[in-house]
Amino acid sequence: MFALSKTIGWSQFRLLATGLFFSLLIGCGFSLRGNIEIPVEAQSLWLVIEDQSSSQNSPLQKHFKALAEQNNLHIASDADYQIIVTSVNFRRISTTITSDAKVDEYTLRGELSFDILDPDEQVIASNLEAFSERTFQYDANDAAASNSREAFLNAELWSDLSQQILRQYAARLRIK
Repeated sequence: MFALSKTIGWSQFRLLATGLFFSLLIGCGFSLRGNIEIPVEAQSLWLVIEDQSSSQNSPLQKHFKALAEQNNLHIASDADYQIIVTSVNFRRISTTITSDAKVDEYTLRGELSFDILDPDEQVIASNLEAFSERTFQYDANDAAASNSREAFLNAELWSDLSQQILRQYAARLRIK
């Protein structure tokens, strides 16, 4: 290796080594977190949330749309495939209580069920589920920071649920 670096020069060796490293990463199937491989014919889809009257403003809709845009998917009401969210359950649970009966720790839990429909509105997969949970400590002395932390974890939870939906969608369409 020392002889190789003397014959081609140190900067050229580093360039060659970097190129080899990235070729290996690409060859092994490495992709950035959040990127989901979806077949070309299924890249047009629509998310419907049945049990919410204002589903366009729901955090699930917002995070799913952002994830879809990140993966270059086309979201439209006239899309070929549909994801129908049949139930959404979000809870904030008191996990632990201090000795003076104040809440010390909360758990945010999100659960949902959904179906996938094909272009003929036939069910490809039904009763699929996604579940995510985040736990955080509440500090009454710094309520603003605790509220900010809760908002961050809430957004992270909805983003995780959106990724689970899209990954299950991609897996079902690869199997089909």
